[in-house]
Amino acid sequence: MRLGGLALLLQALLSSGLPALGFPAAGQGPGFDGAARWGREMQAEFGSSLKLARKLLVETKILTQQFVSERLAGARLPFPGLSNSGLLPPTSRTAQQWLALPALRRLREMRRALGLFRGYVELVGRREPGLARGLQEIGLDLRDLMHHVDYQVGGSGQPAPPPPVPPAAPRILQHPSEWSNLQESYLVLRAMETFLGRVVRDFTLLRVGGGWAPH
Repeated sequence: MRLGGLALLLQALLSSGLPALGFPAAGQGPGFDGAARWGREMQAEFGSSLKLARKLLVETKILTQQFVSERLAGARLPFPGLSNSGLLPPTSRTAQQWLALPALRRLREMRRALGLFRGYVELVGRREPGLARGLQEIGLDLRDLMHHVDYQVGGSGQPAPPPPVPPAAPRILQHPSEWSNLQESYLVLRAMETFLGRVVRDFTLLRVGGGWAPH
């Protein structure tokens, strides 16, 4: 009885989740066994991505707090400017609007944003020697999470998006004023923290088979 109930639950998850990424649902295509194996593989993959995203979020929070205490002590936060400049991935969508997007689109947008933040992390690390080691670790974890998302997008049968082109160096952290560069460094870290919080929520839903919006 328990095994039968588990099979029905798994079939329901697969039926709701697989079409959103372009794979056949249970009872279609190669058959239930193949779909079930793929479903288990993807749930494990989303679980690994969730674990890595949580690690990144914790690392980013700690590093942001360190940056504020060491470089911006006494400053009035947050700073306006960069968040409205178009240089950072947009974060204006509400959680409901974001989750209403098809899962494949969310993964693609996530991949582009991860690449952009990785480039910015490298730029901040060059200007902030005290954060260089922590930012290097974050950069490596961002790279690994990008590989995870590439695999997940590739599993849909759709090609992975090309790596984003890094922004030209003069567009960020190149001000003659050190204060302006410090503000931008802070805004990059805070925007990445906000973004990673959304990534954690997204992978939490994907891991349990929820959040699969239709095309």
